[in-house]
Amino acid sequence: MRVRTICAGLTLSVVLGTSAALADASPFSKEQAEDGHTKFNNHCAQCHRPNMQGAQGPALVGDGFKEKWAGKPVAELRNYIQQNMPQNAPGSLPDDQIDPITAWILSKNGVQPGDKPLSKDAASAAQFPK
Repeated sequence: MRVRTICAGLTLSVVLGTSAALADASPFSKEQAEDGHTKFNNHCAQCHRPNMQGAQGPALVGDGFKEKWAGKPVAELRNYIQQNMPQNAPGSLPDDQIDPITAWILSKNGVQPGDKPLSKDAASAAQFPK
């Protein structure tokens, strides 16, 4: 009986440790994604709609979007946004706008926030989930 208790405790700690490690690996923070919501509405929602379902611009959520970016570095998405958006002024948004907007898009696609905000370096080390 004692062996089972020890094994159950070890299993629980391994599972909890893994969850914490995955959360720490997230490339953005909750606060940054929330800030990105506002910035998205100010710069992106006109073409992509506030719900990200697409209008003049493509949907930024859903199976098609996820398939396009699955397994790719978050840096590719971030760089695409930075170089091509907004459509009427490509490349005009600075990092302090791009990073929160990218974090918001990630959060709306099911990526859970972590403790650190997204940056150009963090985006290079993270992958869009498969």
